[in-house]
Amino acid sequence: MKNKLVEYEIKETIPGIFMVIVPDDYQRAMLFLRCQEHYESHFPEFRGKHFDIFEYMEIYRKWKEVDVFTYTIDWSGYNVPGHIVENCIDHVLDARNGLLPTQYDYIMNSVMDQIKGKIRKNKRWYLIGIDKEGGNVMVHEICHGLFYVDSEYNKTVSSMVNEIPDKIKDNISSILLKMGYCEDVIVDEIQAYLSTGLIKEMNKIRGIKKYHKEFREHLKGYLKQRPIKKA
Repeated sequence: MKNKLVEYEIKETIPGIFMVIVPDDYQRAMLFLRCQEHYESHFPEFRGKHFDIFEYMEIYRKWKEVDVFTYTIDWSGYNVPGHIVENCIDHVLDARNGLLPTQYDYIMNSVMDQIKGKIRKNKRWYLIGIDKEGGNVMVHEICHGLFYVDSEYNKTVSSMVNEIPDKIKDNISSILLKMGYCEDVIVDEIQAYLSTGLIKEMNKIRGIKKYHKEFREHLKGYLKQRPIKKA
């Protein structure tokens, strides 16, 4: 679908997990920013709160210690539980709450409406944002979706994370926190990175390769039984 601002496509990749494909990095970041930061912001003053986008941009810029807003190039994939999207967008579009919506909020509202039109009422769903179908970023974000919509997957990988030695787990957590993740999603992020691909700093952690292999094999087996839908 194409509107005046963002070109995007919506696909259900695994039951309950919907991906919004936005080729443009800037537009994808701005489309997801409000919901993503409401869900898991590094900054306590924004996490779980309803906020002004421009205030967020200024805080982020100062945290990065740069003269420009780099969020749109710092992040490539996005993932948000459906109920967070609904809560966030419904709030900002309600004029009684005094927030200034952006065009991206109206577009996300349209995305949300399209998805809710495809699922039964009150069904759990998950939204991911990627640049293209296929590739490591897509699978990484799908892992986040599975962690939310599939209780058996969540139980298994949470147990696997718990079995990682504390020293390795603490090193991964430290890297994730420095990247800008919050404590609330550390287990989810550990399972997603270990199941797909590690960043350079994680690869340097002694003993991590064993667990990387275990998580990848688990995901491979899972996707054999519940394959990702093809275009």
